[in-house]
Amino acid sequence: VKVPAFFPAMGPPNGAAKPMASAGAAAGAAAAAAAATAALMARYMRAVRVPKLVCSEDAEDLQQLLLDEAGAALREPYWPHILHWHWTLSSFLAAVRAAPLPPSFRRSSEEQLLVLRDGGTVGLDWWGAVPVPTPAGGSIDSRPVALVLPGMANSSLSWYIRRCMERFARAGFRPVALNYRGVEHMPITSPRLGCADTWKDLPEVLAAVRAVMGSASARIVAVGFSMGGTILAKYLGEMRGASGIEAAVIISPPLSYPAHQQELENRPVLSFAMALPLKLWLWSKRAQLAEHLPEIKMSKILRSTSLLELAGTFLVCQGYADVSAYFRENDPEPVLQYIETPMLIVAATDDPLAFPIPREAICRNPKLLLAETDGGGHLGWAGWTAASMGATMAGPSWADSMAARFLDFHLHRSRSRARLKARL
Repeated sequence: VKVPAFFPAMGPPNGAAKPMASAGAAAGAAAAAAAATAALMARYMRAVRVPKLVCSEDAEDLQQLLLDEAGAALREPYWPHILHWHWTLSSFLAAVRAAPLPPSFRRSSEEQLLVLRDGGTVGLDWWGAVPVPTPAGGSIDSRPVALVLPGMANSSLSWYIRRCMERFARAGFRPVALNYRGVEHMPITSPRLGCADTWKDLPEVLAAVRAVMGSASARIVAVGFSMGGTILAKYLGEMRGASGIEAAVIISPPLSYPAHQQELENRPVLSFAMALPLKLWLWSKRAQLAEHLPEIKMSKILRSTSLLELAGTFLVCQGYADVSAYFRENDPEPVLQYIETPMLIVAATDDPLAFPIPREAICRNPKLLLAETDGGGHLGWAGWTAASMGATMAGPSWADSMAARFLDFHLHRSRSRARLKARL
């Protein structure tokens, strides 16, 4: 049977349609990938901005800071890491860096336990080793002490705290991290747990630091992260000119605490996620809780669906009428006007946990300076500047470097003023 000629003639066009369709799909996919990349880069570049500075019109030393090398990072754009194009990513990676390292990795520091007057126990983890006093009663180490206050449920074992301590040691400080009551490896020895009211423990902690340094006039600066920044700001405002701290930096701090509570209520998913590590912490301390805080029911802790609900299970046992009373009584905003210590506030506009920032209160105190970046999320400043690039996890933190420079600048300023006063 002879096959008609038009059948084979129709074959090749049908066969050629498949590669043409594949080429079209590949071109479409490439165009979509290019569009997505362009959108991500546009979103990323919106965060590359010089930090916004908020302060009083007569802010002391601000002009000198900006002219000094220490203020270079405030004059240049902040370049976030390429993966930090959204606050959820930068905050998530910051949470990963908050995970505790195994105690065997803590060979670069030595911890000293401190029993407070009410029986509670905190830890002072000294970078390197606990200072050794001289026979005359002083210390062979004359470096200024940098007290580091970790965030909620974090400790000196957290990766970001150890990285901060290492950065401060390279800057010429003597870093020591405060481990709150019952946090991580700390034992629970009283009915109080480490939370935002730890500012009440700081007078005893600072006295212990000076005793270890062997001098009542030991120079001390401080840096606080997240809740640690709230603690530090509240302490400085309450103590006014008697804080014993020469300069301070607070990073990603909630400063309007009742509004911070409201923000947590408005973000149930975020509040639920924040409660998870606290549940693990309290579960690991269940035997000690049963001894010192028998009113706390572990079943209620495990059933809680938000950070605020979880906090309500133990804050009443610590003397608070309810969760709202806890946020009101430890709110630093009303006392920001009384702070007499130079303090840098580092925040990001896309950080929901630091929202809202009390800019009006900051502007009323010439001792305060707010440096606000467009990106960074919550404690997520792993990135690079024009001078140095950092990796997502292990690289230097822009906030740590800015803190070290700010504190060093103010120590040198106060030392110069002391010399000038002595000459006069």
